[in-house]
Amino acid sequence: MTWMLTATGTTVDLRNPQAATISTLDIAHSLALTNRFTGHTLRPYSVAEHSLLVEEIMSREFGPMPPAALLAALVHDAHEAYLGDISTPLKQALPSWALEDVESRLWMAVQHHFHTRAASRDYASIIKRCDLMALAMERRDLLPPGGAPWPLLEGVEACTWVTLQQRAGMDWTDWRQAFIDRVASLLPQVD
Repeated sequence: MTWMLTATGTTVDLRNPQAATISTLDIAHSLALTNRFTGHTLRPYSVAEHSLLVEEIMSREFGPMPPAALLAALVHDAHEAYLGDISTPLKQALPSWALEDVESRLWMAVQHHFHTRAASRDYASIIKRCDLMALAMERRDLLPPGGAPWPLLEGVEACTWVTLQQRAGMDWTDWRQAFIDRVASLLPQVD
């Protein structure tokens, strides 16, 4: 069996995902319930909250951006709704072929669904920079102090306009709705 049943009752075939089976509601629901860092944060911290942060960083730090670029930033981890948030250390411990094909197919289906294929490509370096800036904030605000330095954060500054502890008052349903609302505000503006 290579298919899964989603929160909305949709069947998604992980070997052959179709854009028509990708759903904003499924993605928002799953990402709001999926913890980053395999749950080893000082408070619950979901992929939905992270995704909204990455899009907010792009908007605040990189000036006016087209809606397609902001949507591409928002959905940069949307495929994790179907795969889970696999930690970077685990990805590096597994053979590269173990996940790449499935992850790539899901990512393509997500891009087709949200019409972000071109924006994901054209703004890839900025989205990656925003993702790293979010990671620097997460390391600063949500993970215990200490441990070895993270080489991928060398030269990356955490944003100072908010701390992630200031956002602790929202629960998973709030983050799910915030994700849905942001997609709903951006998607109609995407060509």
